[in-house]
Amino acid sequence: MEQQLRELGKKIIEHKYDLSKKIDEVRLSRGEQPADLTEFVLKLRGELFSFFGQALYEDMRTSEEQFISWGRKNGELAVQHEVPLDKALSSTRYYRMVLWNFIRNEMNNEKFTVETVLKAASIIDPLLDETVHAFSVAYVENNNRVLGLAREAIEELSVPVVRLTRAVAVLPLVGTIDTHRSKLIMETSLQKCMELQIEHLFIDLSGVAVIDTMVAHNLFKVINSLKLLGVNVTLSGMRPELAQTVVSLGISFDGFSIAGNLYQELEAMGIRPQKNK
Repeated sequence: MEQQLRELGKKIIEHKYDLSKKIDEVRLSRGEQPADLTEFVLKLRGELFSFFGQALYEDMRTSEEQFISWGRKNGELAVQHEVPLDKALSSTRYYRMVLWNFIRNEMNNEKFTVETVLKAASIIDPLLDETVHAFSVAYVENNNRVLGLAREAIEELSVPVVRLTRAVAVLPLVGTIDTHRSKLIMETSLQKCMELQIEHLFIDLSGVAVIDTMVAHNLFKVINSLKLLGVNVTLSGMRPELAQTVVSLGISFDGFSIAGNLYQELEAMGIRPQKNK
């Protein structure tokens, strides 16, 4: 039986690229429209079929490592090429179908024993399942990493401390401010003001439509923290409803100023846009 397994494995390796092309033929027969088969994809598929062949006569531990490595590598590639997970995983059944159609034909032509085919099944199927698992884990890990980076970039843009002069900056806040974002505002504004050595920060609220009691409280905690760093703070664009919330909280306006209009306040400080000559 071992000799037959070796022969079967060698035949799979010999026809690895034919088997790779068969995957798209099966897809077409099922009404799918596969993308053009590139040399890169053909090589990846051929590599997996080659591993299947080797697994029939090589050390099982070595084979498991090869399949796990292949699954992880292609899980990462799927994320890079923005392939949906369900679509990527759907192709695994085609590997199984193509491979077993090939083995069935070889069994008829070469008269491999039933014991050989059953042994091959006991080797191939678990390894394919191991590959799918490694692929899925790598896909989720890398997708979460990409989403995390995108979230960090968005969060950084949502708290833009913009320097106007050497010591003056503005923090324009736009949209909804929830508890998470108010915490982010505190962390980012403190860090940026220290990095830029800002002495006066304008926090403009004209783009904030709604703000609740908890967020208002957190916002004034930011202001008090900035005061401890020696940063003068001016609030501008405060809506009447926000002013009412602040008053109801009993928050003191001592230590910072209020400006109804950011543009006028900047002009009063002598900060004007330069006219094109």
